[in-house]
Amino acid sequence: MTGPRTPDDRLFFPGDDRLEGILEWPPDGALAGGVVVAHPHSLHGGTMAQPVVYRIAQASRQRGLATLRFNFRGVGASLGAYSGTEEYRDVEAAAAFLRGRMAALEGDPVPSSVTPPVALAGYSFGSIMAARAAAGVEPVAALALVGFVVSWEDLPPDTFARLAVYRGPVLAVCAENDDLGYPEQVERVLKDLNLDFTMNVIEDAGHFLEGRHHEVGDLVANFLASALALRRRAV
Repeated sequence: MTGPRTPDDRLFFPGDDRLEGILEWPPDGALAGGVVVAHPHSLHGGTMAQPVVYRIAQASRQRGLATLRFNFRGVGASLGAYSGTEEYRDVEAAAAFLRGRMAALEGDPVPSSVTPPVALAGYSFGSIMAARAAAGVEPVAALALVGFVVSWEDLPPDTFARLAVYRGPVLAVCAENDDLGYPEQVERVLKDLNLDFTMNVIEDAGHFLEGRHHEVGDLVANFLASALALRRRAV
């Protein structure tokens, strides 16, 4: 499948309200699937331009994936207000929009079983909302959780129960010194949920992953490209 080679720059798509995003296509036109990338906490400066989010998107594009970064409700030009629990619905809306755009490239009026698969990736607060969205109505081919926040007083209480329903492959990228989710804590949670997961630990790094953005982007993009290729072969 092939698609346009230039980004759509800023666009808007429907969620509970209007959401702002950036949709970009692989530079060579080949399209192996798509990924929605969710940003860190809305009330602490998180946006779709955050460096880890940007690097995940750019590395994924280089591996043949369409990428949709977006601003959660109440961030940038996205309408609505911060919730802390319902932002997973923004992730679901972004995934539905991306599926629709990829289906349209093949002339399909609606997404179907032949539409390229969609994965979710999230960093920090975005990892929580991606985890909450992963087992939604539409199938998610793979899930990448960067800086997965498992030790936070404001973690929505049903997050792990929602994630437990997900049956696809999961990647957890954890900073060695992340006090919001130390690697051993994240591993324990994912094991307890009986998920099919892989872990990568970024040594000598904290939650903000300073100086390690490219490394994280490559880890996530390699995982997503491999997982989506397997999904396409299985269809």
